[in-house]
Amino acid sequence: MATDSIARLRDAHARLASFDFEVAPIDRGYAGRYLRIDLGSASVEVRPVTEQMKDLWTGGKGFDLWITLKEIHAGTKWDSPENPICFATGPLGGTTSFPGSGKTLVTAVSPLTDAIMDCNVGGYFGPYLKFAGFDALELIGKAKDEVIVFIDAVKGKVLIEKAPLESVDSHLVAEELTAMYADDEDDRRNISVVSSGRGAQHGRMGVLNFSFYDWRRGVPRFKQAGRGGIGTVFRDKRIKALVIKNRELARPWSVTPSSAMGFFPYDKLGAHESRADLPAIRKIIRDWNADPEYVIEMMQDVQDHDRFISKTAIDEIARRTGASRARLFHIATFYKAFSLTPRGRTEVEVCVGTTCHVKGSGKIIEAFERDLGIRLGGTTEDGAFTVEAVACIGCCGLAPALRIGNEVLGNVKIRDVTKIIKRKAQA
Repeated sequence: MATDSIARLRDAHARLASFDFEVAPIDRGYAGRYLRIDLGSASVEVRPVTEQMKDLWTGGKGFDLWITLKEIHAGTKWDSPENPICFATGPLGGTTSFPGSGKTLVTAVSPLTDAIMDCNVGGYFGPYLKFAGFDALELIGKAKDEVIVFIDAVKGKVLIEKAPLESVDSHLVAEELTAMYADDEDDRRNISVVSSGRGAQHGRMGVLNFSFYDWRRGVPRFKQAGRGGIGTVFRDKRIKALVIKNRELARPWSVTPSSAMGFFPYDKLGAHESRADLPAIRKIIRDWNADPEYVIEMMQDVQDHDRFISKTAIDEIARRTGASRARLFHIATFYKAFSLTPRGRTEVEVCVGTTCHVKGSGKIIEAFERDLGIRLGGTTEDGAFTVEAVACIGCCGLAPALRIGNEVLGNVKIRDVTKIIKRKAQA
């Protein structure tokens, strides 16, 4: 995004509040405090997380409910100023060694039910809030104008600013604010933007979009908190976006060439030289614009053209796309559709699922091995046939069944094998 465009957006901001804080250390999963932001009065305060909160409510949804119940009363509706939007993490929030610890629990009185509704969302916002030294965040009241709330854990500041020019749509405002608040390209991964698009202004099912920066694609992507219409509450409070900037906790990582990348034991991996001419492989790569995001598609085309993934193809795709050979070999060995060894012009896949096995598919395989002079998984010397065993081809009522080329045959008997091979060879 152009620098002058970002500067124009920033220059239009008018500061309503500025609040300084120090990043608190985490002790046994808790920072011991939460942040309360009142949009109506443009005020910010830090409140304690008490031992009673920890003992009775633990964190996440529990903290959200505790905070919510302190603010609302029997007459509170979804669009009441005192209806808070609460964000909280648990004591494991931001602990990178535990799957799921990136979740944020969000609650508010729902526009759909007029009862408290919670939802959870992934992404970076929850961990970044914890890293800033807060176990929860409460947004209460209604702003008079469209505002952005910015929590800067680097400088230790919370800012509430009028933001008249930023986009409302989430995919645009996330790009604008990520570029605005990041120091450089690497720093964009430290920005998370919470927003809700213009659809939330016209319906009660609005979701909250939580951004995380995808450094491969160079754009923010989203996770959604989608239950209860909390995005509608967000827009009703005239919040254009909630932004958090994380402290730099680790150096940005990147993919760099390894000294071992150029060496692969091709023979042990079973890779062969290509039977196709090199121009054919290069054309396939050009058809996909040599884009490393589409190496699987390139390999599918090579498999169709050459009937296996050759050493030649691996080397050429790696050279022209910048993808590592390690990644390409991982793909070629992970997907059953790919083969590192030459396949026959006709592939015979004999089902060995439970029903076919009971009805004698093992004997069918032995008949193919005997007539073709190869072992299971092998290819005839003339490159005509390859025989494989597959778990299921979805024809249990025709057991024993096999697929030869694109044709499925059922109720196959041992005496049929010779006829099947002869018919295919003459086709």
